[in-house]
Amino acid sequence: MVFNAKSLILLMTLPFALLLPMAFLRARRPFMVHVAFSLHLYTFLLLLFCVALLAAKLSALLGLGGLDSPMVDDVLSVANLAACALYIYLAIAPVYGAAGPLRTTKAILLAIAVAAIVIGYRFVLFFITLYAT
Repeated sequence: MVFNAKSLILLMTLPFALLLPMAFLRARRPFMVHVAFSLHLYTFLLLLFCVALLAAKLSALLGLGGLDSPMVDDVLSVANLAACALYIYLAIAPVYGAAGPLRTTKAILLAIAVAAIVIGYRFVLFFITLYAT
């Protein structure tokens, strides 16, 4: 599964890149801008997941249970989602010219979409690994 996860990482970027033109209809950017934005976002998320795993390991060393603890898992999941929303909020202004309350709404909705795509990606990886082995 680790091999598939590494080799199929681009599967997460494509649905998000397809979602961006719908979210920013008036921006009229070339599709490659959406692809580049998606790749940058998922690069940030991979780094964020690494930091979250380090935090989970630290919590395990402190006796809080690490990822085996539902509390630690929930806190890290919410923190990851909040960091993703913040990243999107900060990034959509210079790339798409988003401003005002609509910028906040779009950032939250796109962060939720990213979370759904990550969960869907893990689900697809499960089936690819199941049927490939």
